[in-house]
Amino acid sequence: MKDHKCKECGKSFGKKPNLMKHIDAVHLELKEHMCEECGRSFGYRGNLMSHIDVVHLKLREQCGECGKSFGLKTHLNRHINAVHEKIKDHTCEECGNCFAEKSLLMRHIDLVHLKLKEHKCEECGKFFGQKIYLMNHINSVHKKVKDQKCFECGISFGRKSSLMKHIDIVHLKLKEHECEECGKSFGRKSNLNKHITTVHEKIKDHKCEECGKLFGQKDRLLQHIDVVHLKLREHKCGECEKSFGTKNVLNRHISSVHEKSKITNASSVAYFLHKNFICLDT
Repeated sequence: MKDHKCKECGKSFGKKPNLMKHIDAVHLELKEHMCEECGRSFGYRGNLMSHIDVVHLKLREQCGECGKSFGLKTHLNRHINAVHEKIKDHTCEECGNCFAEKSLLMRHIDLVHLKLKEHKCEECGKFFGQKIYLMNHINSVHKKVKDQKCFECGISFGRKSSLMKHIDIVHLKLKEHECEECGKSFGRKSNLNKHITTVHEKIKDHKCEECGKLFGQKDRLLQHIDVVHLKLREHKCGECEKSFGTKNVLNRHISSVHEKSKITNASSVAYFLHKNFICLDT
């Protein structure tokens, strides 16, 4: 039972000392645990120890199923549960969606079914379902704080949810959003929705004001404007200094011109050596 509730963000704890640690580390931002190796400070001793293991001792937890290794055991466990055991035992009674963690289920219920958004940002007027989301928004958007660091690659994020999404997609390679039409999977639901609207529903509602051409995605429209109308060529070939409007075109250029040329040259050298060797041998 978790009957010790934080008045600041609503999070509950089973023991009062854990609540006090939470207040000190999260809300008062006290960071008393300093790494003697690099000087970085942490609010929790456990986070300091994890930092030392991963960053300085380079300790990795390896998956016995596929051999992939992780900096933290919690990341390994989430990988095993989601990828190998396919565990999603927290079901929403309202819509039937399943979640791997209870916290994700509760967040889903609050935001999707209860439509709870009672925390307003005084800076921009935006509303949030939970106070902690409001605080994350203020820190990451208005204060530009990025203190959620990925132990795997070192990239920092303003929100823990963004960090967890990054870990799931980039390091755990999770693609949980599957298209029912063609079976293709995506790491983010937004990418699945884009795929459905552009590929299956053929919706193209992003119009170029310059020439009238239609696109299914806004980023495609912006790319079109940059390349066709603004004549921007930001992707330069390191081999011959030629520039291209998109990275895809640059990659095609490298493959067809430079890599093909290298193969041709190698074949010519091999033929020359083989021919001379035969001549000398006879």
